[in-house]
Amino acid sequence: MNILIITQVYFPDTVSVSQHLTDLAESLVDSGHSVTVATSRYAYDNKDTFPKISFHNGVKITRVKHTNFGKKKFLLRALNFLTCNISIFVKALFYREKIDLVFSTTSPPFLGFFGLVLSKIKKVPFYFWVMDLQPELAISSGLIKENSITAFFSRIIGNLIIKKSDKLFSIDRFMTNYLVNRGACHKKIVQAPVWPVSMGYFDGEKYANPFRIQNKYNNRIVVMYSGNHSYVHPLDTLLEAARVLKDDDRFLFAFVGGGVRTADVSNFKNQHKLKNIIQHPFQPRETFHISIAASDIQVVVLGDGQIGYTHPNKIYGAMFLGRPFLYIGPRPSHIEDIYSKTENNISVRHGEVYELVYKLKHFANMSEKEIFKIGENNRYFALKTFNPECLIDNIVGHFEK
Repeated sequence: MNILIITQVYFPDTVSVSQHLTDLAESLVDSGHSVTVATSRYAYDNKDTFPKISFHNGVKITRVKHTNFGKKKFLLRALNFLTCNISIFVKALFYREKIDLVFSTTSPPFLGFFGLVLSKIKKVPFYFWVMDLQPELAISSGLIKENSITAFFSRIIGNLIIKKSDKLFSIDRFMTNYLVNRGACHKKIVQAPVWPVSMGYFDGEKYANPFRIQNKYNNRIVVMYSGNHSYVHPLDTLLEAARVLKDDDRFLFAFVGGGVRTADVSNFKNQHKLKNIIQHPFQPRETFHISIAASDIQVVVLGDGQIGYTHPNKIYGAMFLGRPFLYIGPRPSHIEDIYSKTENNISVRHGEVYELVYKLKHFANMSEKEIFKIGENNRYFALKTFNPECLIDNIVGHFEK
């Protein structure tokens, strides 16, 4: 089967959607399919520009130009999304080789609509991988108003994609229920969680970790948030906890990654003169396991009102790499499901700053042996439940040759 994938991000981008999509595309090639990816020429979170055409592990990657005004202003960011969608659509429309199936993700927003139109023109099936849902995420994040014209037309487009896709890939039970409520045919939905994307496992001694040594973490308890700093991952509770603990030399709060809220972390740090906050850029996928292992506990955040609309998958990497996790977000959720099946991890809701401080102090009072045991139990759970090979094979199996 000749599969055309359309997406904003792809290898070598390091954001989560890129990594998971890269794994899937390469596994499709290994299964005997021919895969072409039409994507952006611009990196998601830096100024890198990628080649117009390239090949990686059997996948042909063709890239397009579009506006690239940055992410600071909503209207300019929306223009970037629109021109990216149109450029990818035009590129795919005039693709000369045979296409048997069009596959799209939700990045950028509403690319699925262009994928659906393309599939109708080419008279082939359209598969849609639902990573998040709009306009719900934009509304819950305060970017647009619920009763606005933008929200109204966004719902119409979103419902069209959901109802007309030949197959929908949902990430958790909350998202599946929401898709059904919006008109999706349950028989067309494949519910499959994403997988840990680390390419290795650091099993060395804690204080011998290169990332820990390089950044002089020393013997402090490192509370790490690693990933995209987006509107859907509110960091206020974590930042306030860092402020309350500013005089407790045992703690260091490390923020790794990039995104629109990176500046919020910097501003908060400078405003309160916090020496217990350190920031790092996105780390290469090849060394992701080392930076994660440099932490003592990994932070996973889900915004209020966003259950079923998005799916923070940092928890899989944290557990797979043997780290305890700290969940900040609403209940119930897919993360709370995992939390209920594990022991001695931390869960608080947004705004529970002093509850979080109390639990972090309790965590810090544990012995290194006790903390190591939490991580080991998490890793065992992840290996049994979120095995990457099994999860990828499950999705690949739904692509008929």
